[in-house]
Order: sequence, then structure tokens, then C-alpha cells
Amino acid sequence: MIYLDYAATHPVYSDIVHNLHDIVNKYHYNPSSLYEPAINTRIFYESQRAKIAEFLCVNEKNVIFTSSATEGANLIIKGLNYKNRKMIVLWKAEHACVFKTVVNHRDVEYKLLENPEGYITYDDIKNNIDKSTRLVCLMHVNNETGAINEINDIAKKIKEVDKEILVLSDMVQSFAKIPINLEYIDFATFSSHKIGGLRGAAGVYIKDKNQLKPLIDGGGQEYGLRSGTENVLSVYSMAQAMEVARDIYTAKNNHLISLNDYMRDICKNKKYSINSPEKSVPYIFNFSTKVLPSEVLINGLSEKGIYVSSASACSEKSHNTSRILKSMGLEDDVINTSIRVSIHPSTKLKDLKEFFNALDEIISLYK
Repeated sequence: MIYLDYAATHPVYSDIVHNLHDIVNKYHYNPSSLYEPAINTRIFYESQRAKIAEFLCVNEKNVIFTSSATEGANLIIKGLNYKNRKMIVLWKAEHACVFKTVVNHRDVEYKLLENPEGYITYDDIKNNIDKSTRLVCLMHVNNETGAINEINDIAKKIKEVDKEILVLSDMVQSFAKIPINLEYIDFATFSSHKIGGLRGAAGVYIKDKNQLKPLIDGGGQEYGLRSGTENVLSVYSMAQAMEVARDIYTAKNNHLISLNDYMRDICKNKKYSINSPEKSVPYIFNFSTKVLPSEVLINGLSEKGIYVSSASACSEKSHNTSRILKSMGLEDDVINTSIRVSIHPSTKLKDLKEFFNALDEIISLYK
């Protein structure tokens, strides 16, 4: 098996799996109970929050745990106090959890940003914000192309124009993999299963909790913003995975760059369309064969034990044309034949060689 779909979900690191049995036995108590084992569970749980907050260089009280980044995005966008401002400015290429939450929000208006280069700059934003703007949504790393937005620098310039404008950044694909700076960011989301932890845990950075009202009422957990019994095990796995991912992605960055260069060279030689901008992370690469539909290629590769995607896993089931690639102004023959390869520091050059050889075999069958 060759797994090349790490952007969809990341296998749980083996060391974390090994430790889970001991953790679940020792800390299976309800952290809100008052007897000693439960208090110890609370202390352990909060130590994981402190670990993540330290990594992000923020106060631990500004880190809220949720079940997913999707829930986190909904908490921010639906729970935000919009005051007298009803406008949200967002990138057309945002992940569905942000994009759909905004466009389906009945009490706000929105403007969409796009840039054929595949990423957003402050110049794309400055003429779209005014005194009606309350929130700007701009992801750090795009989940389909790997494009990087210089979000903190953009947020700084937005704040210089109007401090009342808040900035939300989806950092799911960058968390623990590349440096993150939250100095001028008001809200950020991240997720456990994208970095090698368990599903069912994610986090939200919230600079000012008074800006939000909870979407889930109950026992008042997570500083009153996200009620529900704490998911101690999954939060532990996220904190552990964060440390593992940080170390391995830093140590193997040059390896990832060399693999990305290899894919770009192959695609140039084969005259495939390269959809990932140069200004992208090395671990997500999007290209199009312009020969066969994505679904045909993905199914053919799957039969050979090679697993890739054509878009975000959250949009695969709909079989809709990629909103991300469409926002770049790409033609239908490029969009409909696109492949997303997302790799890990453990990915080997021979894995990619086998992938491209298999792709050649599938294409040759239809010529």
C-alpha cells in the first residue's frame, strides 16, 4: 500500500497508540467530578491544553477544545457578536466548513475573494473591507493545493486600517507542520486527526472569548463556550501528535521539498497542469493530467493499492467541480482531471515513482 492522502486524514502515530491503553485506564474519570482521581484527570487534561497553548505562544485560557475544526468554525462564525457590522469577507477557496457556514448564515452578508495565482494577498482584500466588515476568513494553507497565505502579515495590515475587523484563519493544514504566528489573528482552528492524533478532538484559538456566545449549552465546560464532557483521550493524542509532527516535519523539511520538486519535474516533463502555486507547502501537491477524469484515475490507482484524492475529502462525495481550482480560473479539462497528492516525511521517492508509473499504466489503457 502507498498512502498519499495525508491531507484527508493522518494515520495515528504508533507511539501514541502504544500509550493510549495506559492513559485511558488512568484518566477515564470525569474531569468535572470532585474526588481525587477525577481531579487528577482534570489536571492531566489541562496540562495538554497548556502544552498546546505554549506551542502556539498564547495563553492557555484562549485555547478551546471542540470535536472537530468544523465545529470550531461554526462556533466562531455563528457565535460571533457582529455588533452593527454584518459583512464577512472570505476567500472563495476556503474549506467547506468555513465557506458553507458563511454562505448559509442568514444574518450576515459576505464578499468572496479570488486570485488566479491561487493565494490571497492584502491587495486582494483592501478594497473589499470597510466599516461594514466584521470578519475576514482566510485559511493559512489551502487543503487542495497547499497554497500559503501570509495570514499574520495580512491580519496586521487589516488591523492597521480598522481594529474592529476580526480575522479567522483555518490552520488545519499548517498546524504543527510549518511555523504559525497568531499575533494579529483573532481566531484559528486546528485538528487532531490531520497531524497523527485521534479523531474527535480539535482546537480553537480565541483571542477574546467575550466576542462569542456558545452554540452548545450545558455544563459550561471549555470556559462556558463548549459544553460537554471533556474528551481527555483524544485531546491527549492531539497534544502528543503536535509534538511528534513538529519535530518530524522540521527535521524532514528538505526531504519534503525534494519530493515536491520531483513531482513538479515529472509533471512538467509530461506536460501535466501544475495547480499548486510555487508559494505552497511541500507536502500538498495538486496537478491535472488533462486526459482522464479524476474519479477514473483515483479508482484505477486504488485497485493498485495507491491512495490519493482529487479534492478535499469533505467534498469528494458530492462530486462537484472543485471550487478551489475554479476560483483560480482554471479550465474544466484541468479541474475535472485533477489529482491531489499529500505526503508525509516518511514518504519515499520510490513511492512517488511507483505512483507515477501506475498513473502512466492507467492512462495508457484509455489511449
